[in-house]
Amino acid sequence: MTSRLLAAAVLLAAFAAPASAQLSRDSKLLAPFKPVVEKAAESTVRIKCDDKDCILGTVVDADGYILTKLSELKGVVSVRFADGTEFEATTVAAHKDTDLALLKVDVKGLKPVKFVDTKKIPQGAWVAASGPTSDPVGVGIVSVMTRKLTGRDTVITNPNRGYLGIFPADEKDDDGKLVGAKISELSPGGAAEKAGLKTGDVIVEINGKKIVSESSLRSFLDTVKGGDKIDVKAKRKGEMKDFKVTLGSAPKDRGDIQNAMGSLLSARRTGFPLVLQTDLVVDAKDCGGPVVDLEGNVLGINIARAGRVETWVLPSEVIRPLLPEFKAGKFAPNTTAAEMPSLPLAPAPHAKRTKK
Repeated sequence: MTSRLLAAAVLLAAFAAPASAQLSRDSKLLAPFKPVVEKAAESTVRIKCDDKDCILGTVVDADGYILTKLSELKGVVSVRFADGTEFEATTVAAHKDTDLALLKVDVKGLKPVKFVDTKKIPQGAWVAASGPTSDPVGVGIVSVMTRKLTGRDTVITNPNRGYLGIFPADEKDDDGKLVGAKISELSPGGAAEKAGLKTGDVIVEINGKKIVSESSLRSFLDTVKGGDKIDVKAKRKGEMKDFKVTLGSAPKDRGDIQNAMGSLLSARRTGFPLVLQTDLVVDAKDCGGPVVDLEGNVLGINIARAGRVETWVLPSEVIRPLLPEFKAGKFAPNTTAAEMPSLPLAPAPHAKRTKK
């Protein structure tokens, strides 16, 4: 009965809304969803990076464990709760395939979400994205039922990565060993040319990290964005030279520009194992929180604003099996598979941060 009444209210609001692409943010449409997200909101927190809002998080354990979007984390990470208190967080798991990170804060008695499978959610069903307040951050419908990605969407890329403005090639020594990324061509007016790099230079180090191939150069650029400043070491005719480079942004095609209309897309929005596709209009900084159906059941976590009216949900079926492995330290950050130690379930506490 509750679902039917809510659906009727939503339809009435939808008829009064200006356009379908704007429904997700229309106040008249959002209002009926407050009771729907009420419970999930108690398990939703704001994640801050270097004291700036960067993403949302979802409480998954009463003892201070919180899931969020890995690719958005940088610098000092803290968690702000609805009452305004803040706590520094430790990243205890980092899972590249799903773009999930598990954070730990020294807080007890949190209210974790309870995930339900998405397999029974039909196309066209209403969903709502929870925020840390009583208001939903967006509402919409299921555009495509839970599915595997195909084509270029299967490849993990960062469309907002830093742009150096070069065409690199694999450089090898006399023994055939990869020793750097050689600049075969420069983009006129690009970041590298502006910094003084030339065709034939071999990039061997960036920000203190060794660059041994074209692949390692591309991997580094996926971790930075346009406007970032980097220190580059390059070999020119046997002599090592230092360069300070301000990265540009990769040129966008017409499709990228159209998709970005309305708000900033998520930096990482491809390569997920499964997604539930919705037409939620949710800012990139408001991903990472729970998504619920009309009964308030948590279907998964908003993992990426992928298009103009396209937000992807990482389904519960993917998340639930990973949680025990995350807590056991299987995907500890900055380790290889062979080096992954077992972590304690309660890492050392961090000092409480006061709200500024």
